[in-house]
Amino acid sequence: MGRRRGVGSPQEGGAEGVMLTGRMLKRGMPKRGERGFTLVETIVAVLVLSLVGLAAAQFAVTAIRTSYAQQMRSTAVSLGDDGVERVQAQIASVNSDSYFDELTKGMGESRVDDAYTALQKAGAFTANGAVTTQLKDLGWAATADSSDKYIHPARTTTGKDFKQSEFTVYTVVEKAYRLSGTMQVKTASAWGLPNHGLDYVNGGDASGDVWTPTKPVTKAFESGSTSTYVPVIRVVVGVTWPDNLTKNKTCIYTTATVLDVNADWKLIV
Repeated sequence: MGRRRGVGSPQEGGAEGVMLTGRMLKRGMPKRGERGFTLVETIVAVLVLSLVGLAAAQFAVTAIRTSYAQQMRSTAVSLGDDGVERVQAQIASVNSDSYFDELTKGMGESRVDDAYTALQKAGAFTANGAVTTQLKDLGWAATADSSDKYIHPARTTTGKDFKQSEFTVYTVVEKAYRLSGTMQVKTASAWGLPNHGLDYVNGGDASGDVWTPTKPVTKAFESGSTSTYVPVIRVVVGVTWPDNLTKNKTCIYTTATVLDVNADWKLIV
């Protein structure tokens, strides 16, 4: 009879074979750090990366829009300064008592009205929510000259940005008054001056000149017996442009220059 091979012998895959198989299985199982990501971990990672990317994109867009808004405002400031320089150039060769007539030669009532409305709508002529300048405080010519040699209430220009945005430059002339003994300058409406009983210091009625938009006031006058007002001109230059951050909103930049028109201003403190 042939020799029986014992169960579990190496030839039959016995104990030694089992041990070898165990070692092989042990070597084949990945360690904890080598197993890779599970499906849930992968999804979570993708979501986190997506959120981070979205936040970065939003930040970049906001930064670009903010930078563009600053560029637009810088352009508006330059246009405002240019408007003031035009005013100074316009009156360079005339006497102070002729400033009003010279600056309003190109300004008709209807165009001044349009400019005032546009500026007020954009937020000009207000302080603490109250209107400080009325249309009747502004000056204009009885018959306006439309030639380019004079300043007009409104003009448009194109910006140098990639959108070539349109800027509108408004220029209006305020008839304003400084209270003697102070540095306060306000319009007749803001001072609450009456439409009668205003007398020039050197004699004569001032009421009609103060409240007539086509007439200049070049001399100090009194309201009652205690208050003396010295006339000045406040030229307001306002620049408007569309807001790129808020839809249907108009941005505005305003600047102003005050001109003394009283020939005897040194005598009136």
